[in-house]
Amino acid sequence: MSRTFNILLVVGCVVSVAAAFMFSVKPARTTNLAIAPSEKAVPPSFPPVQTDFSAQLQDSGIPRKIQLKTQHQDDVSYEIAEYTVKSGDSLWSIGQKFDLKPETILWGNEWLSNAGILHIGDTLKILPVNGILHTVQQADTLEALQALHGTPVQEILEYIGNNFDLTQPPQLSEGQEIIVPNGTSPIFWSEAQAPGAETNSSYKGNYPNLGTGYFAWPLAPPYTLTQEYWGGHPAIDIDTYLRQPIFASDSGTVAFSGWDDTGYGNLVIIDHGNGYRTYYAHNEALLVSPGQTVVQGQQISESGSTGNSSGEHLDFRILYNGTFVNPLDYLP
Repeated sequence: MSRTFNILLVVGCVVSVAAAFMFSVKPARTTNLAIAPSEKAVPPSFPPVQTDFSAQLQDSGIPRKIQLKTQHQDDVSYEIAEYTVKSGDSLWSIGQKFDLKPETILWGNEWLSNAGILHIGDTLKILPVNGILHTVQQADTLEALQALHGTPVQEILEYIGNNFDLTQPPQLSEGQEIIVPNGTSPIFWSEAQAPGAETNSSYKGNYPNLGTGYFAWPLAPPYTLTQEYWGGHPAIDIDTYLRQPIFASDSGTVAFSGWDDTGYGNLVIIDHGNGYRTYYAHNEALLVSPGQTVVQGQQISESGSTGNSSGEHLDFRILYNGTFVNPLDYLP
């Protein structure tokens, strides 16, 4: 009897537990408690995609555009090209057109050293690289070219534009044109010389120290350079219109005002009495006389294209103790 009672007790406990479990488990999506409406999940916020890449770069101070595509470099030419001189051209401006130094334009055309000036219609050889075009003379060797121009023999030999057969010993023939890449040579160019009037001044008197030591631009803005200072042109060329007013860059005494036979046309030279002289060349008209005192900013001439000039401009120079210096180092 006791055993039966114990069995019934165990069965009753199991049934009670099962019933309690069944009543506590609810069907899906049901609950005994009120649940607040579920909030929609918000993904983390990211900065908006910026498609204006140029704007991004401007904000960073670098005004360049991102290239989204691979840029293929244009085929490099190793051939000598030709260029016809136009109005307003200079060795410097032509060099800018072809990404070459002005010296390369000079050294690529040996006849320029004798001509001394460009003329409209002249045909120039344009080298594919900075350097020198050397015309082979009798008994020339690559070793001689290296000694003359400073470019190693191997670099001259392997330059594609020279078309050497690298399987054979190099053979040079008289009259052959050899490109000497990155070669240098003395500069022979008339514009590297001081105007003849500098040593033949019309004024023989004293030059009192009237200069301030500070130089002003010799014409009104805007200033457009058509040629900068370089070894064959110790001056700056400033674009002008015909008869544009030209002003004294500093106070001084007019040392020369007249025609210059060496190519500078109507020329004014002012001695500032402190070791400096300024030059104003290619004028159409001259408004001052030798020996006259001028003050900084006073009009001295009207611009033009006289002498050896391919267009209206002012050739402006600063001479200090007998040496031409770069005017851009002195102008504001």
